[in-house]
Amino acid sequence: MSQEQAQPAYTEQQVQQFAAEWQNKQPSIERLALMEKDLALLIEVLSANSDLTAQPSQFEPQNDVIIHQSEQTQVQQTSSTDSLEAIIAANKAAEAGVQLGLYLTPKKVSYQVLKLKRDYPAVLNGLDFRFKTREQKGVTVYGLRAGPFANYTQATAFCEIAKRMGQTCVTAPFIGEML
Repeated sequence: MSQEQAQPAYTEQQVQQFAAEWQNKQPSIERLALMEKDLALLIEVLSANSDLTAQPSQFEPQNDVIIHQSEQTQVQQTSSTDSLEAIIAANKAAEAGVQLGLYLTPKKVSYQVLKLKRDYPAVLNGLDFRFKTREQKGVTVYGLRAGPFANYTQATAFCEIAKRMGQTCVTAPFIGEML
């Protein structure tokens, strides 16, 4: 027998050291896993809240005031205001819906739809699902949308039921890519 075949890859002392290190690191690993869940929830909340500030306030000026060196004031209509108004008009024209959470991949959106349909078939009967892609601080997130509802009153009532079941829910236009 050769000496190479008789020697194990790790000695018992090394295995014990690895096990001790793993035991020492286990609380840190668990803490990191919790932080990862908290971060995903924070991204979801921040993304959901960003819809609330997308519309300009009625008190904000619709035009930018530009003062040139000659002290003359010139008012210029911005194209970003026009595009924002077009988005707002499109959202108002869209049917009422709800957003049932934000996910980091389209695959997770599809999985959540299957899970919801399995767990709550009666509640989700007659609803279609879409997902809306958007960029939030350099992170692409996918919002799961359900609808259409006859109006936002029905969508709000649905959200109240969904929240009682532990599901994240906010009213939102029923727009996005079909699933």
